[in-house]
Amino acid sequence: MALIKSALSALLDTGKSDHWLAHLRPASFGGVPFGVLSGESVFGRRQAVHEYPYREQAWIEDMGRSTRRITIKGFLVHDSQVYSAPDVMTQRNNLVAVCEAGKTGTLNHPTLGEMTVSVTESGLRIHERVENGRVFEFELVVIESGSKAFAITGSENAQTPHRKNYLTISTVAAAKFIAAVKGEMRTLTQARKVLKQTVEHWINLANATLNEASNLSDALKSTFGSEQYGRYQKGDIGGWVSGATGQRKARKVTDTDTQLSKKIRLSALISRHNISEALTALARVESIEQFTTAVQSVFILMIDMPGSDERKWQIFETLSFFEPSQFYPGEGENRLATLTHMLLVVLAASALSVISGGLIPTNSYDAARYQKKLCQSLDNAIRHTGDLALDEIYLLLLDRREQGVSYFVKMGSEQGQLAQYQLPDMFPALTVAHRLYQDARRSDELVMEVSPHHPAFMPPRFKALAK
Repeated sequence: MALIKSALSALLDTGKSDHWLAHLRPASFGGVPFGVLSGESVFGRRQAVHEYPYREQAWIEDMGRSTRRITIKGFLVHDSQVYSAPDVMTQRNNLVAVCEAGKTGTLNHPTLGEMTVSVTESGLRIHERVENGRVFEFELVVIESGSKAFAITGSENAQTPHRKNYLTISTVAAAKFIAAVKGEMRTLTQARKVLKQTVEHWINLANATLNEASNLSDALKSTFGSEQYGRYQKGDIGGWVSGATGQRKARKVTDTDTQLSKKIRLSALISRHNISEALTALARVESIEQFTTAVQSVFILMIDMPGSDERKWQIFETLSFFEPSQFYPGEGENRLATLTHMLLVVLAASALSVISGGLIPTNSYDAARYQKKLCQSLDNAIRHTGDLALDEIYLLLLDRREQGVSYFVKMGSEQGQLAQYQLPDMFPALTVAHRLYQDARRSDELVMEVSPHHPAFMPPRFKALAK
């Protein structure tokens, strides 16, 4: 019996009743120390309960860990022997100041350790009693706080992350293309013949599209903004406004309009010449590696060339649906042509997604139209990579599609911010803006969204931003 009692004593540690106290940490919040009487913590998971007719059991959708809520009942004491602090009045004032600071603080919990928390509404309750004398009891309710994540931060330009993703897709697609072609290639002469025939057809399409879609007036149109130079301008110099979101932006320059126009015209001519030389070099390639390098250079030059994003969109949209006309009876030649076709389509669709990050839709209908066309272009490239079992490129394109949809939703494609308005008669845009928003300066925004025949005659029925 004594042996069993000794074993239980060792197991339950009943002989060292103060052993657990050594694991407790000194409690404080925001640098203000205090004593703890008791604590309560709430943990769990966030669940969405889906109930359906004629089903006895609900489907529970897990939505991640729920917010941790900590409740501490503590005290502040004058001349404490446990922690060093000033008089109890000063301790209380310090604790109140920390709780009302409007930012997260560090809580040192006796058992949970250091945590970053925020105080809830009415989260600090202090109890002062005569019988307690120099001791102030309090109850503190906090919730665990984290960093700001998955937030849209205003008008951040989406072209930078889009361009990084384009370079990733371009590199992966080129590497997969080289590996697949070398695996299928029987002779270098055979591969060179298939490449040249496919590339010649693509170069003809590229030249025709460039000649149709790129001109000097478009380069100027994409430079000057709508607020100062008219509603048909798409640039940001002088300011622009979006009718779909109400966003405004302006870029200041030191050059005069004439100086700026000369620079833009010169830049457009140089860029067009560089693209023509790159296309000529592409037609003369002699190896698979030279071909991938040359075609990547052509797309980079097209992305960076001056001109309106709408015209660049037209170029890459056309190239993303490129279809070679040559038929090859041999299985090997047909496979090489298919791989070449895949690379050209993937690069064009990826370049289109880069351009989409710089587009400024004038209204929600434009945003929805661009979103639909981008999805169609990427879906075409996804289908080609899927048919060739190129899983890595397939997944990268799917990710680009998701990012493109999110971007155009942000730019107003879902029309969730719009409301239907009906006026008794036709009024000028200035009058309508003042009536709807009490701000006549928002007339440009209305004109962009509604697209009337003339800003002086707004239609009686239209959709525009609700607020």
